[in-house]
Amino acid sequence: MEKIFLQIGATRDGQNPYCEVARRYGYFTVLVETGEFVDYQSQCMSLPFDMVLRIDHPENPVEVLQTWLYTWRQATPQVVLAGFEAYNQSAGRIRGMLNNSPENRVFIPLDKYAQRMTLKKSGCTFSQPDFHFFSSVHGIKNARDCINYPCVIKPIDGGGGLGIWLVKTPATLDDAVNKLAITMNYGGRPFSGFIVEDYLQGEEYSLQGVVFNGEPWVLTCCQKVIETAENSNGNISFYESGHVASPAHNLPEPFRRLMHQCCENFGYQQGAFHIDFIMVKDTPYFLEMGFRLSGMGVVSLVKEVTGLNWAEIAFNIEQEKPCENISHSRHSFSAGQLRLRQAAHLSAAELWVNQNRHGHIVPPVKFPQPDISSESPLYADLTRHAGILGILHLTADDPKEILSVFQDITSENQAQASKGSQCAE
Repeated sequence: MEKIFLQIGATRDGQNPYCEVARRYGYFTVLVETGEFVDYQSQCMSLPFDMVLRIDHPENPVEVLQTWLYTWRQATPQVVLAGFEAYNQSAGRIRGMLNNSPENRVFIPLDKYAQRMTLKKSGCTFSQPDFHFFSSVHGIKNARDCINYPCVIKPIDGGGGLGIWLVKTPATLDDAVNKLAITMNYGGRPFSGFIVEDYLQGEEYSLQGVVFNGEPWVLTCCQKVIETAENSNGNISFYESGHVASPAHNLPEPFRRLMHQCCENFGYQQGAFHIDFIMVKDTPYFLEMGFRLSGMGVVSLVKEVTGLNWAEIAFNIEQEKPCENISHSRHSFSAGQLRLRQAAHLSAAELWVNQNRHGHIVPPVKFPQPDISSESPLYADLTRHAGILGILHLTADDPKEILSVFQDITSENQAQASKGSQCAE
């Protein structure tokens, strides 16, 4: 029987780096995804997998395995990985079921609340915003007078910035909560719960790396460009529009310590990861950890600035092959990508490239934007992962040079940013 790679969920940025690696290694590649999303993405790109299995709920490992057994009977995939955040827990549980491993020996990715509570109980040395958990939006309303303002409301199992709101005052809380009440998670399912945390203002970063046999290795550090859109009631939504990646050989010691403590406290022994945090007065505050490859084209940035294939390293770890040549980057420059969602930003980027004779704008995968209802399984994808007009790509020896250009461009016409701004993962 040939080797089989099973990917749970398609990537939302149109890249499928695991599939590329698996096919090069001679695997038969299979994608599990909702029929609605397969039909949607297939309108503008060809999915590279040898087989696509359409199911209603990729986040449900039992449904995935039932469909698998019906299709393949006795064949077992050797490698199972998630292509998208929403299906990462499903992939972890499927790996455990296929390996007949006890639950306590299989790593199941922690949601945002479980991560926060684990760190709170661990007594680790780094900080995180003060937070409270709510199982429903009604509970948030009832606690209106007990919450610190400004605050950030975020679902514990969302992705791509879906359902995240900055609320400045108690008077505007109901508006944000009412929007959350009608916002569905990916696939048209409800959120599992919400965190309300203190709002911190600072510079946001993420680390990209892998863990092999319990030893974490960081490949790159990205500084993020975060854009905001304010609605008529004064509440603000966020989306990550850009990343500036640098090799991690000169990583500050607090960043490295954060990585080690996260992997240790979460019990993460094998696989890819990214860690998001915010710097406030030279202090890193933990935001969340993703137990997977980053989206939004960051895999390409990692390869550009390090010469390393992050997806291939993670795939080999899943094959239980030793990691090689990941301790040192061959490069020393930085590279950045900025997703342009407004016509004013695209025009400003084109003008900058023409005037400076540096960088280029990459045409995006132009996903269609059909008119759908908020109950549609595609609603989250269309409101967070479509509508990019172009991607500005820059390189420089100093990442601050790239970041400065990106910030100047995104400041153009910021007041006219629409409340429905989207991002891609």
